Amino acid sequence: MAINDTLRPLKIVAKYNNKKGGVMLHTQLSNPICPLRQKIRDFYRIDEDQAVDHILPQAEVNMRARSRAWERARKMVLQIRREQERHGGVDALLNEFSLSTAEGIVLMCLAEALLRVPDKDTQDELIRDKLTQGEWTPHLGNSDSLFVNVSAWGLLFTGNMVEYADEKKKAQFGLLKKTIGRLGEPVIRKSMTIAMKVMGRQFVMGETIKAAVKRAKSKESHGYVYSYDMLGEGARTQEDADRYYQSYESAIHVIGKAANGKGPIHSPGISVKLSAIHPRYEFTHSERALAEIPAKLKALCLLAKQYDIGLTVDAEESERLDISLDIIEVVFSDPELGDWEGFGLAVQAYQKRAIHVIEWLRVLTQTVGRRMMVRLVKGAYWDSEIKHTQQMGLDEFPVFTRKSSTDVSYHACANKLLDYRDTIFPQFATHNAYTASVIIELAGGDSIKRNEAGFEFQCLHGMGDSLYDQVVREVGIQCRVYAPVGEHEDLLAYLVRRLLENGANSSFVNAIVNPDLPVESLLSDPVERTQRLANKANPHIVRSKDMFGAQRINSKGLDINDSQSLIQLQLDMNRWVDEHIPVMGTVGNATPVFNPANLSEKVGELNYQDAQTMLAKLDTVQGAFADWSATNVTERAGIINRIADALERHMPELIALCVKEAGKVTQDSIDEIREAVDFCRYYAAQAQILANDERLQARGVILCISPWNFPLAIFLGQIVAALATGNTVLAKPAEQTSLMALFTLNLMHSVGLPEGTVELIIAPGQGVGETLLPDPRIKAVMFTGSTQTGTLISKILAQRGGEQVPLIAETGGQNCMIVDSTALPEQVVDDVIASGFQSAGQRCSAMRVLFVHEKIADNVIRMIKGALAELHIGDPGSLETDVGPVIDPKALHALTSHVTYMDTQISAKRAQLLYQSDLGSLAEKGHFFAPRLYEIDHIDVLEKEVFGPVVHVIRFKGNDVNGLVEQINATGFGLTMGIHTRIESRAVELARLSRAGNIYINRNMIGAVVGVQPFGGRGLSGTGPKAGGPHYLPRLLREVATPKATQIVAIDDTDPALQSDAQAHVEAQQFMKQALAIENPWRLTSLNDRISAVRQLLAKIATVDSVDEFADDLNHTLAAARDQLIHIEKRLHKPTELPGPTGEYNALSLEPRGVLICFADKDVTFDYWTLSIVTALATGNVVVAVVSDVFYAEAMAFRDKLIATGTDAAVLQVAKLRHLDALLQDEHLAGVVVDSNTDRSAYIASMLASRNGAILPVITAEYNDNLIQRLVTEKTISIDTTASGGNTSLMTLVDDE
Repeated sequence: MAINDTLRPLKIVAKYNNKKGGVMLHTQLSNPICPLRQKIRDFYRIDEDQAVDHILPQAEVNMRARSRAWERARKMVLQIRREQERHGGVDALLNEFSLSTAEGIVLMCLAEALLRVPDKDTQDELIRDKLTQGEWTPHLGNSDSLFVNVSAWGLLFTGNMVEYADEKKKAQFGLLKKTIGRLGEPVIRKSMTIAMKVMGRQFVMGETIKAAVKRAKSKESHGYVYSYDMLGEGARTQEDADRYYQSYESAIHVIGKAANGKGPIHSPGISVKLSAIHPRYEFTHSERALAEIPAKLKALCLLAKQYDIGLTVDAEESERLDISLDIIEVVFSDPELGDWEGFGLAVQAYQKRAIHVIEWLRVLTQTVGRRMMVRLVKGAYWDSEIKHTQQMGLDEFPVFTRKSSTDVSYHACANKLLDYRDTIFPQFATHNAYTASVIIELAGGDSIKRNEAGFEFQCLHGMGDSLYDQVVREVGIQCRVYAPVGEHEDLLAYLVRRLLENGANSSFVNAIVNPDLPVESLLSDPVERTQRLANKANPHIVRSKDMFGAQRINSKGLDINDSQSLIQLQLDMNRWVDEHIPVMGTVGNATPVFNPANLSEKVGELNYQDAQTMLAKLDTVQGAFADWSATNVTERAGIINRIADALERHMPELIALCVKEAGKVTQDSIDEIREAVDFCRYYAAQAQILANDERLQARGVILCISPWNFPLAIFLGQIVAALATGNTVLAKPAEQTSLMALFTLNLMHSVGLPEGTVELIIAPGQGVGETLLPDPRIKAVMFTGSTQTGTLISKILAQRGGEQVPLIAETGGQNCMIVDSTALPEQVVDDVIASGFQSAGQRCSAMRVLFVHEKIADNVIRMIKGALAELHIGDPGSLETDVGPVIDPKALHALTSHVTYMDTQISAKRAQLLYQSDLGSLAEKGHFFAPRLYEIDHIDVLEKEVFGPVVHVIRFKGNDVNGLVEQINATGFGLTMGIHTRIESRAVELARLSRAGNIYINRNMIGAVVGVQPFGGRGLSGTGPKAGGPHYLPRLLREVATPKATQIVAIDDTDPALQSDAQAHVEAQQFMKQALAIENPWRLTSLNDRISAVRQLLAKIATVDSVDEFADDLNHTLAAARDQLIHIEKRLHKPTELPGPTGEYNALSLEPRGVLICFADKDVTFDYWTLSIVTALATGNVVVAVVSDVFYAEAMAFRDKLIATGTDAAVLQVAKLRHLDALLQDEHLAGVVVDSNTDRSAYIASMLASRNGAILPVITAEYNDNLIQRLVTEKTISIDTTASGGNTSLMTLVDDE
């Protein structure tokens, strides 16, 4: 059986070849490519109209056969409905609690998590959380099914929060509810656990293969056969893969013995997932997968051959198809399989290339000379394929977006398979009566001889019984039941997938039990329907490029799982590298730049600039400011959008630079370029919106200081934000990655950016700070880097002695993830690996600490260690590399110093090393650091942020997760936090308590998308506003109203009135102690209650004669304050939901800063001071009003009247000027609000800069709405709404025009 070379695919081998410049993503052509395989690749993400038009003619059935099929299906449906009325069961349950109801979704979520939760307290909280979300009473009596009514009763009892509008029903259920209340939660917990197991039994054949085989005997006696699927998630570790392999092996022995030599067609068989037997079954690791998986699969096949039973390779995600066909060909063609005809493969009709896969299999079976079993399925990953495509920015979906198109594909493939029955044994997996009827008619209809059809049907265990009882009994065609086998804990993902599929609006299973739908509506012909469609693609499913609507185009991604995309990328990258590296940047006597992964490879050279050159560049951008700021915003936005387009055109070169200079792996490089493109388009759009506000104007020259870890995205994001708002820019990229900056600036000029609007400063950071920061022509600074450097910049700016210079700083974080016992361990492990180790941990957002519930800690740690062992550490120029180098010797030294420090903690019994990766000889070649996993006893073991691939695990007991948030908040950092829980109320509460700027729920903690997850922290993690958010650009503009000239105050000057003596320090400490005690309760007080208290305050103040006499116009002041409250209510009453991919919820909310000083002396107007107090309190801040004697009596009146509303006295305290210095030094202070009229604002700014702790603002605003924004911080929440197993929003779409 010689293998036909034309079947051989193009092999993509990702490796590094050290020639001049280095060849990346090396492509090795082992054999001429098979035309059919090429066609499969061509149709991977083809335009949907083209794909549908291609298959429509092949799916057509002649009208007579179509009519017979319709009549056969109609009779089947009527019979099914008659039987459903009698039996009910899980189909009736699915109908009653469909995904179009909140209760259906609640049931799905509960089923997904309950059985795996090990501790009773968490089980109780999970049940309470889910069942109090539903209205269970209306479901009682709606169904004739006892199963449904028993379920509804149980859910009703548990959902004690349900209200009953119907008094009669309330009385009827009252006694029963009281009874169940007395029984308590243990009984409820036991009942719900049993209910979930009963539901599981409907879908899962047995907990062991022996039990399943035994249970199958009754149906086998009626003409059914089985294919068993051993449940379990894809392997994350080699240990998992070995365990799954052994379970397959054991199952084959049990199934084989039960088969009694009846042959593959008439015997039970087994289904195998390749992802279960190998931990890196991925296209990017194809070389390893192709070297290791075929031998494992062949061994299982030989064992199945020994018993002469069938073995089917299950279909998985679309990106695995190409590599799976390579494996299938190798194993199926192996001569040792002899004449065994039990080898099978599942083909997914929802993939646009399915028809070509069938054709390829036809040629393969003819070439090898052996028959193959082919299971045709619709496809089980539809919703995740849609979401993945949107997230990755890919042009087209790999699957059809309409169910009717999938049905057309299914019919076309079925036609082919029936024609190829001489070499293929078709297995049609469907629950659709019309589809089954069409297949029967195409195969001969009533002329089919019993048990001689040459094909079989397949159905899922627990579903389709009524349909296939008719097919088996009346037509005589065999039906094979796909039967999952496994422990209850393993059935969860499968169970949810089934609930999702069958609860979907478009599902035949869902529709058939709905008596409101006429029979005829279930029997529409998909070919006829599709032919009538004006748009073949579903308009309700947003394409990636259209995800942000009319505002902007989404950035374009690149699919590294697509061999065709990779071939072109490799050619373009290597051509550019050969021509430009290492000559990039070379100018005379320069500093060399080396590849951090290969220190023998020089990437380029840099000439560092001296102070004179820097100042000359400052002159240049200062000179360009007038023209650029006068340029129409539409023209500025047009240039920035052209920059975005140029980045996409030059993606190969930019990827090459990311890899060579920054040590980034391919996917990280693609993501970075996309982020830079998104920044351009987002800020261009935002600037045009802001241009309507005539109160704002450009500031002048902005100094942008960007880091090496995002050498393009952050570098360019800062620049285009400044440019979009009419400012000119001095950009100081990190010296480690300045080649990227040089390349990017050339690109910007090439599309029309005027010379002189942006100048680069190529020099080490210290010299730049000393030369440029003191210069008054620098009107604002944007900085991303360490907390220490950010603080230093703030101090140098303050030394100018003038008004506070705007500083937008995004600094470090001690980022934590909390995992409770309801979390899915496999998902947690995936997200821990991504959050902690992707990009070698060199992301601001990367996870540093993992809090995990003690009940699941051992298992989670075991899996993380196993997953770490599977990571490929090496040259980022290789596609298979997961973790590349750290950036330079300084970064490496910081990490090795942390290892030394952790050794002392291990000796002190406060830590232990759980895992350390093996670097081999890599450390000799580049800046490589072995990823490490530690366990520590408390977060205080960590003295500072560890910027690299190191994660620290902390176990926690019980359910005191709120206490964990307090620990995390106490670090002072507030950048990112992750939460993994299936208890929705818990996730909401933790997110509410957290001081982190970005919260990620049931997903990883990295990869914030511009405009979707605006990014930035608070406290020691940054100043705000968030990059890529709606409030970023206004900070780069100044308010037109300028009441006075800037006061220059020497930093050493002291103001005697503001000096704090020893007694004042004691009193200031007491003020802050009381403020901090009430700060959290006040910020968590509802917005409505806070505003009500302030409104009452204003009403009471109106009656105070001394205030009336003091104010210039009290009526005007109170009216402005009340108007401000209305604006606050509108702005803060609910989060702003942001656009994003399906299956994800993203929102931006505004929260109080914390404890604020509202300052007032003789130069401050009563109007402004009143407004600052009102705005600060209503937005949830706690206030210490520091006032001069002129204001003191009025301030005390404010305090007393607020107390009279029932508000705690510490919410508004009044201090005197002599307390100011002491208060400014307190590390817990969040800012100072001051009228720009006072001469003391510059002094306050200098005092704030001289303190330790977070970088704090002097808050002033000429316009009331701007004051609101300055008094709040932003919080982004991103939730993976598919975490419970699937995307209900997609599955409940109506498939219409």
